[in-house]
This record gives sequence, structure tokens and C-alpha cells, in this order.
Amino acid sequence: MKGKPYYIAQLISKYLQGIISEEEEVILEKWLGEKDENRQLLDSFKGYSAQSDIDFISKVNVDEAWERISHQKKQDRLKMMIRYTGYAAAAVLIVFSSISLLRLSTSSIQKVTPDAITELKDDVLPGSNKAQLVLSDGSSVGLEGHQGAFSEQDGTLIMGSDGQINYSNSGLASGGLIYNTLIVPKAGTYSLILSDGTKVWVNAMSELKFPVNFDNDERIVYLKGEAYFEVAHDTGRPFIVNVNGTQVEVLGTRFNINSYDAVTTTLMEGSVKIASQTDQRLLKPGQEAIVRKDITIQRADTLKAVAWKSGDFYFKNDNILQIAEQLSRWYDISINFEGQIPKDKMFSGSISRNVNLSEVVEMLTYISGSTYDISGRNITIQFK
Repeated sequence: MKGKPYYIAQLISKYLQGIISEEEEVILEKWLGEKDENRQLLDSFKGYSAQSDIDFISKVNVDEAWERISHQKKQDRLKMMIRYTGYAAAAVLIVFSSISLLRLSTSSIQKVTPDAITELKDDVLPGSNKAQLVLSDGSSVGLEGHQGAFSEQDGTLIMGSDGQINYSNSGLASGGLIYNTLIVPKAGTYSLILSDGTKVWVNAMSELKFPVNFDNDERIVYLKGEAYFEVAHDTGRPFIVNVNGTQVEVLGTRFNINSYDAVTTTLMEGSVKIASQTDQRLLKPGQEAIVRKDITIQRADTLKAVAWKSGDFYFKNDNILQIAEQLSRWYDISINFEGQIPKDKMFSGSISRNVNLSEVVEMLTYISGSTYDISGRNITIQFK
């Protein structure tokens, strides 16, 4: 299985830290039983030598270290890393950093990218920073790779850089409100800073409509899809997100809203009032509100809620269909299933969103006992 080292390395890492789940431990045990070398590798981590290397790497700036390694492959002080195989090196490093898999051999060190690992005829690259900005006159600006500034009808100067647009120097609205709409397609993500200093990260297949300048009384935006907000504190002007008939009101806080299905608001910091057509509730940090017909408040898995913003897929007790929805949005693909779909089987684990599609699918098919085929932007997963 190409790409398997990345996932097995994560399991080894979790095992060493004592945080591996029962389901993940079953998968690891299956891999350990495949050949004696696998168990010998795990055993090597239990001794002092392996632990001392882990302690060493925990103090290293991984990005800087990689730059040194790539230019000086045989530095004496890094020789202790040479003896690790791809699984071992990745396991040590994954404990401390979400970096690309390092495959180390006995004679050289090379960085193995997803492209090098998969070696597939058809593969799909991960999503990237791209979006369309619809201005108040209906014209549209493509933001993929955009740099520089452009103006709105009222003279507002909108600053753009790769992955972000900035309205923070706009001031207050004079006259009527002028709205812009940020449209993020499948396989895209984008961020912006609103005129009040509020920061917003918008996920794939989402839209955010907002005024170029807020007025003196309130700050209202309109969301479809998913976005993460860090709201600038302003006691005199509540910040309101309208999403699918639900109103989320705050003064200054950090929260995530996901409305792909039910409207789910996850609160990290501050306080939030959730109002539906029939009910309203207050949220505390660490809670989430799910709005369908009624509002349900429950304890939130905040890591899972905002993993996308950090550049990760984070699955926890998700079935294959829920995982497929995330992959479809991020990679802009169509996923078809053949055979009996195990809807009642739940999966947990994490992997970077910055890897090729095959990396994620190989991990998923390995743990689910299925096979797959990629043809263009269509993927078929076959269950026995």
C-alpha cells in the first residue's frame, strides 16, 4: 500500500504517547503481525536510545532542521536519525510537527512528497487558496494568487495578498451599506479581515456576504457553508452572523459555524447567543449548538471543529459517508461506492489536507478493508 507509512507512523506516534484509541490499536496490531521487522521497529522505540532521539527532536525547529538536512545530508550531529526507516522517522517527527513524511535510509536523507509516494497515473492535488470576490456592481474578481489593491464604488481600497483580502482600513459606512460576497469553491479556502478588524476563514464550498464598511449600530454578515470567526471586540456593536435561518450574535469571541447540513456553532472563547425561528440559547466556551427544528447544546470537540482551519482532516467516530463529504468538498471530486457500504463502522484519525487525494484514500481504504480507483476527478471505492 503506497502512502501507508504516513498513517502507520501516526499510529506509532500515538502509541508512544499513550493516546492511541482501541480502534487504532487494532490496526497497529494488524500491521505489527504482518512481519517480524514491524514489531522490531516498534520495540526499538521502547528503549532509552529511541527516547533520547525523541527528546532531541522535540527541541528542534523542524523547518530549519529540514533546510539544513536537505543541503548537508551527512551532518554528524544528525547521524543518529539515519538509522530510522520511513515509519520510524515519520513516527518521531509526527509527535512534534505536522510536516511531510521523511523517509530516511542508511546512506542518505530525502524528503518524500505525496507526489513521490503515490506514483499513480491519476491523482488529485489538494485544495488551495482560491475564491471569487463579487463587488457591489456585480463584477467579479478572481483571487487565486491575487496580489495588490483594488477599489470599491465608494472608494474603499481593498488590499489583497495570496490567500487573504483586507478591509480593515475602510472605516465606517457613510450613507447606505455596500456589500461584497466572497465565494469559495470546492477545493478552495480563503480568509479576510473585515472593516472592524474581525478575521474570518472561509472553507470550501462556502459564501460570505458582508458590508464593505459596517454602520454605527451593528455588524451583520451572511454565511453559507462553513467559516471560522475571530470577532473584534466592540461592546456598542454586536456582531451577527445570519446562516440558514439561524442568527448567531456575539460581541467579541472566537467560534466556528458549519452549515453544510444542520447549522452547528462551536464556541472556543467568549459568549454567543444562538437564535432560531422558535428558540434562543446561550453558548459557553467548549460547547456547540446544533440547530435543526430545535436548538441542541452539547459538549464540543473543538479540535475537530477547527481542524480544517489548521490544514488537517480530523475524523472522530465518523462513518465513510461523512468522510467522503469532506473529501469531495476539499478535492472537488465525485465519490462513488460499490458493494455493501459499512455505514455503522466509525473511523478516527487525522491527516494533513495538504497531501494528494491518494494519500488520504489509501489510509481510508486500508483501515476499511476496501479498494479504490481514481479516474480524473471521479473516485470509486469498492467494498467486498
